[in-house]
Amino acid sequence: MTENVLSVVNVTKYYGHFRAVDNVSFSVAPGEILALIGPNGAGKTTCFNLLMGQAPPTTGSVTFDGHLLNKKAPREIWALGVARTFQIASVFASLTVADNINVAIQAVRGKSMALSKRAEASDAALGVTLLASVGLE
Repeated sequence: MTENVLSVVNVTKYYGHFRAVDNVSFSVAPGEILALIGPNGAGKTTCFNLLMGQAPPTTGSVTFDGHLLNKKAPREIWALGVARTFQIASVFASLTVADNINVAIQAVRGKSMALSKRAEASDAALGVTLLASVGLE
């Protein structure tokens, strides 16, 4: 039996008297891909905000890899390996694909203020490896 890496149990979020998320529960196993779909106003964004620490749940719990996320700051959640992506991804059009990857690697390593500098050799090598892992070498 595979243990879930993410568990959301009975999560509800109120803003005053408005219930934005109502008793949501789901889990994600390692390697599993799960979609959260629904019409505008269904609470999808609020649910993601609860997962990422932008808002605490009113009730319920969010656990990632054994860590309770309910009261963690977004940077603490990110450090555990939870990341959020958006529907519209932006890239630097004037940079190559490899350079765009290197910008992301530098940001993860806390070097985002040094974007005007060339990536270190180890960062550039990691970029090549990452691109190769998705067939974009």
